[in-house]
Amino acid sequence: MKTHEFLRPEITHDTRQVGEVWSPDHERYDEGARYLYRKGAHQLTLFWAGATAQEVEGFRTRPIEFALYTHGPAAFLLYKVQDVCEWSDLAFNVHLVPEAERELPVEPVGDRARFRMTLVDAGDGIIRAKRLVSLDKVMTQALRLVMEEQARQPFQRLLYDAAVAETHARFPDPDAMVHAAEFMEPALG
Repeated sequence: MKTHEFLRPEITHDTRQVGEVWSPDHERYDEGARYLYRKGAHQLTLFWAGATAQEVEGFRTRPIEFALYTHGPAAFLLYKVQDVCEWSDLAFNVHLVPEAERELPVEPVGDRARFRMTLVDAGDGIIRAKRLVSLDKVMTQALRLVMEEQARQPFQRLLYDAAVAETHARFPDPDAMVHAAEFMEPALG
């Protein structure tokens, strides 16, 4: 399978390399995930404790799927790395990113979004793997439209937290949420 090549090399990329510290400000992280749009790309950082060599290799090479579910002011990015991690969800709203750092996707219709993935060891903060994939054209536009709509709406943290809690109460796990997702697509690359 040929790796997807991006036609827009002018987009600045993350210069942190595998084996380097993800952030000089922290040595340890809680296990979890962080998602935002920054520097012309969607960015998903996974913080896993003690990832095995097989998990790291799978993160770098195995097929990835993404899905999108929305409920009020909360949107949920769902992701799955085949044979590495089952469906997981991450709630987001653009207002949770500090205004000075907030960016919205600018991909025109027909474009495929760049999606940077980073695997960080939660125990020591070292980058274990990186990967760049592209999203399907439909998922690209779905994420762009959801984020634009979030940016247009006034943000109330209590309503956002309630939407997240309601969604997690409705769906017993991310597998159930995927079945209700508005969009689900495999990544390319």
